[in-house]
Amino acid sequence: MKEFSNRIPTLLKNHPRANLLKIPAIIHKLPGLSLRLGQNIYILRDDLTGFALGGNKTRKIDYLVGDAIDKNADTLITMNATSFSRNAAVAASACGLDFHVILPGTEIQQNPASQALFNQCGTKLYYVANRADALSETYDHILISLKQKYKKVYELHPGGSDEIGALGYLHTFQSILDFSYHHDVHFSHIIHSTSSAGTQAGLVLGQCASTYDTRILGVSAALPAHTQYERIRELALSTARMLGIQLDETKIHIDDKFIGPGYATPSEEGEYATRLLASMEGILLDPVYTGKAAAAMLDYAKNGMFKDDNVLFIHTGGNAGLFY
Repeated sequence: MKEFSNRIPTLLKNHPRANLLKIPAIIHKLPGLSLRLGQNIYILRDDLTGFALGGNKTRKIDYLVGDAIDKNADTLITMNATSFSRNAAVAASACGLDFHVILPGTEIQQNPASQALFNQCGTKLYYVANRADALSETYDHILISLKQKYKKVYELHPGGSDEIGALGYLHTFQSILDFSYHHDVHFSHIIHSTSSAGTQAGLVLGQCASTYDTRILGVSAALPAHTQYERIRELALSTARMLGIQLDETKIHIDDKFIGPGYATPSEEGEYATRLLASMEGILLDPVYTGKAAAAMLDYAKNGMFKDDNVLFIHTGGNAGLFY
């Protein structure tokens, strides 16, 4: 493993972080679940990143805000009330940056918990009628207005899934390599929820850069496998070009069989997995992303697809569904 240890840090050295995350990646075994499944199941706790609400979005934001500060930005802008924009609100406040978010619908239609967090951070919110083009039109109008006021604006892609945001999980893959090497545990499978593509694109590039032999499986939260594959492939390719490395497209694996009734709608399998991890390990999942990814992991284990391997499940956060 030593021969792999320096390449990822070298690739990342010219991309500054905001250093928002206060703790290294936490990886540990799930003893109860492992015993129940007859399988060695480990978990990467990105619900515990040490900043704001936690989750995979904080890893993307660490690089995005670092890039914004490096470019002398004083203002951030994005759209939609998501786990990304909520964590970005805290990051902007902590770093002394103004933050503007364009939201679909009226103020009264918003999640009260989300509104309270935005207000606590001093985020400027704009409400837009629910029609197809209204959100992007208002976003463009606010962006132009801010620039006319001589604000140095940095745009945040919704979900943080662009080339800079994807670096967060290239960095995380190094943490997986370090754990694997220092604990002499090789992970045959790495399973996580995939949606806006940044998490999986970063992980796949980490595998390509290190040549670590594993199967990274993204469990789709919304899109058919072929559509999600193209989304990840496009982002991974553009990020690879930025870094000057090669992408092996055969490393992108998607499973779309656990979406259930649809995006943001709980599934029976996901609810079972959520109850199981809460009762056996004291770990809280959410019904939109991590619950369904855990359901896939349980199904794979039940059907003998892991054999006697070590499996790593990435808990990408979600605040147990409180903001949905």
